[in-house]
Amino acid sequence: MLDYYAIPANEFPKHTKIPFEFVETHDDLCRAVAREMVDLIKTKCAQNEMAVVILPVGPLSYTAFADLCNREGVSCESLVIISMDEYCDANNQPIPFEHPASFRAFYQHDLMDHLDRDKTLPLDQLILPNPNDLGLVQRTIEKFGGVDIVYGGMGINGHFAFNLPQPPSMALDTFKNMSVRIIELSGADIAQMAMGGTGGVLEIIPPKACTVGMKELLSARKIHLTFMRSWHAGVLRRALFGPITPTYPGSLVQLHPNVTATATALAAQLPPFSILQLSVK
Repeated sequence: MLDYYAIPANEFPKHTKIPFEFVETHDDLCRAVAREMVDLIKTKCAQNEMAVVILPVGPLSYTAFADLCNREGVSCESLVIISMDEYCDANNQPIPFEHPASFRAFYQHDLMDHLDRDKTLPLDQLILPNPNDLGLVQRTIEKFGGVDIVYGGMGINGHFAFNLPQPPSMALDTFKNMSVRIIELSGADIAQMAMGGTGGVLEIIPPKACTVGMKELLSARKIHLTFMRSWHAGVLRRALFGPITPTYPGSLVQLHPNVTATATALAAQLPPFSILQLSVK
């Protein structure tokens, strides 16, 4: 078995065809994403087409993107954003905009409020998975001719969006074709989201979420993975160099023909343990 946790960043090209860009800080990573998104909009505008992206909430800040749009005179009228997910309450309803954990509110405060008035994103072009209309995301993708780029990292348990680890008995093709659905968050997911966004306040995290599926994510023309946290050191190596399995959802990106990754210095560092050490009883 490949000792993937022991692969130093400078040896990634020996083990994967996925090109990596290494940046120093989280701000650098956000600026790199902003540059790519603005360039995508420009390219699609020149072709008289809409740019369609799937975005995460939390790992990335979109103020750098908004600032770049304002500086370079790029309007978001030709952009469609599909959120990876949105929280739901115990009754399978989307949490309200006023909820502290609302992803829709995040987009408003982190992106929309920073765009100049003539650069703003039309509200009907911000699509969040809707538990009352599970077909909305797929219809949007079909309407605009597919997803150009998926941006996103992975959770501590390998979740990609809120596609959570599945039993070893699940067939790979079954998992690949799972679409938008409501899921119940695991303890690991709730703990991670609380550490990443609520200062450790577990109680504020809703119990469920509506998420895009691996079907939508893998259908994109490109996947751009972003890694910025210390524990991403292990996650990215397990996902990109380990076995492809529904028990670690992020590993399925290895099946996609066009994946790039950007990692901060913090995320690129070697984990303190290797596969060999894990096998010691």
